Amino acid sequence: MKRSLALTSLLLSAGLVSTTAQSADFASADRVTGLNEIGLISMNNISGSIQDIERVIALKADEQGASWYRIIRMQEESHVDRWQVQAILYA
Repeated sequence: MKRSLALTSLLLSAGLVSTTAQSADFASADRVTGLNEIGLISMNNISGSIQDIERVIALKADEQGASWYRIIRMQEESHVDRWQVQAILYA
């Protein structure tokens, strides 16, 4: 819980999280057929749980104007709770 609270505080202070609701939603591979790919998010050395990482990706996708995102790679680094992640953004 402390780690999650610390991550949220860090993201709020960095401007990566706002208190408004996010609008970008996760899309499975079968759901993106026909959607327009508009970008790629690639982030390294992100700390937190899988849910924290998904939240960060959703917020970054929303920030870049995406309606949908699909995580194509999520790999834990050698340090526990440190992640590398890539996601495709869709309109």
